[in-house]
Amino acid sequence: MAASCKAAPDSDSPPRVTPEFEYQQIRDETRAEHTLIANRLTWYVTSQSFLVSAFAISRGSGFTWHPWFSTLLLPLIAFITSVLILPSIAGARKTIRLWHEKQRAFLARHPEFKAAFELKRAWWIESLGLLFPTAVPLVFAAFWLVVHLASAHL
Repeated sequence: MAASCKAAPDSDSPPRVTPEFEYQQIRDETRAEHTLIANRLTWYVTSQSFLVSAFAISRGSGFTWHPWFSTLLLPLIAFITSVLILPSIAGARKTIRLWHEKQRAFLARHPEFKAAFELKRAWWIESLGLLFPTAVPLVFAAFWLVVHLASAHL
């Protein structure tokens, strides 16, 4: 199948999109959103690992420079990054759902594509498949909140 977008003979008409091109665009956009989530999550987990390391080193070595550094500043920065990443992950999840809806509508209009590309899988795979990228920032946010509260009593 060759994917293409052909201009109509009349220059005032919008280009005519072939079904192959439309399906490829839907798949490419869905893949791009998954890549965005993966990149954002990689950045986030990497930043959290540096903050956890800084916290562990500063607390474990009897760090005496400004006590608020490891009990307030590090947990606050980490908590804020956890909160800030959530909208971008939620936005990408919403966009993926929209592209999946477009794909379902496309497959309903093109039974030949439906026969070739529709996946027969359990409902929870799609709905819970993106739970991890949403849960990780929440888990880290809770961790940093506990760290801050527990450190305040030391």
